[in-house]
Amino acid sequence: MTNDSNIPHILWITGRYPPLPGGMAVSCDRQVQGLRRRGLAIDVVALVRPDAATGIHKVDRDGGSDYLLAQSADEGTLAQRIWRLVLETQVRRPYTQVVGFGAGRAGYLAVTFAAWLGCSSLALVRGNDFDRDWFNPRLGYWVRETLSRATVIGAVSRDTVRRIGALFPGRDVRFTPNGVNPGDWELLPEDRQIRDELRSRLAVAGRRVCGLFGQLKYKKRVPLWLAALRQAGLVSKVSLLIVGRLDEETRGILADPALVPGHEVVEFSPRDRLPGLYAACDYIVLPSLFEGMPNVLLEAMALGVVPIVSSAGAMGDVVQHGETGFVFPPEDLQAAAVVTAQALALDQPELAAMGAKAKDQVARDFSIARELDILGGILGLPGSVDLGGRAG
Repeated sequence: MTNDSNIPHILWITGRYPPLPGGMAVSCDRQVQGLRRRGLAIDVVALVRPDAATGIHKVDRDGGSDYLLAQSADEGTLAQRIWRLVLETQVRRPYTQVVGFGAGRAGYLAVTFAAWLGCSSLALVRGNDFDRDWFNPRLGYWVRETLSRATVIGAVSRDTVRRIGALFPGRDVRFTPNGVNPGDWELLPEDRQIRDELRSRLAVAGRRVCGLFGQLKYKKRVPLWLAALRQAGLVSKVSLLIVGRLDEETRGILADPALVPGHEVVEFSPRDRLPGLYAACDYIVLPSLFEGMPNVLLEAMALGVVPIVSSAGAMGDVVQHGETGFVFPPEDLQAAAVVTAQALALDQPELAAMGAKAKDQVARDFSIARELDILGGILGLPGSVDLGGRAG
């Protein structure tokens, strides 16, 4: 780790970090490694080890160290173990800021330790931690304490910025969007092979391929969108490519061929196969009830795949209806049916043109460079500009 006293020394606490799967772990890793490459010194405390694991596993990296711990059932014991670790690691060089990736336990620990260390804190609100956990009697306490005590609050959607600002007037709440590197989503020969093989099976008889990606649990509302397909008489017009874990309701619906289009399910895919899987799709569909800013949306758009999404979370910030994709209100079955019919009515040149606009929009407005500029500006990284803005 660099000893340059002019560079901020950050303690970053998270419950989502590799080797855990999922979008939050991907985002957390992208932000930490990107900020380290820009010169920030960051030590990560990640609660990601199996519950049976004991001790602290330290991994030294360029720009800091990762400390991996198990999530203990005894919250007090876990907090004290982390606090003792923090005291040991900051002896040679005190921390200048503590980041909580998520407004739940990670955020609560971050604002607590920042107060004890006498430094500032940043709570990064991701989606579930506010939209769901705020209403949970136990988890909601963590969220409320985090948001009331954090020096700066970052949120991935402008609507979440507004709602937090309404609950906590005068707090410094910033828009901190996710980002993607468009160069990571250029197709290689092996990606084209994956794409072509899938489309040879799915894009038949004039059918358009609609992709459903991620952990497809209840909040993703896949059953609602499948019902919209049936209501609009579009089942025979599409094929589905489903990549990710399915909840039981969705799995049951897919088992009935009378209810759903033809489909293929890939329950697990390494990230290096995702470009080919996205590219096999004409559309990416996210009909969620609530959301943050899904990585799968930005990644698919970076490949020119046209989105059909609800306006939940940041998806209404990202997708410009009729220009770079199609948007409907969450839980509105009729609107979902109408919007999906509009999307499928595009001819091939219109679809390609909209996909090109989606790709350009992501490269312009949701790049990793902009994501890191915003975070670096908040964290005091020399040369970074705070582009996030504050709640009105």
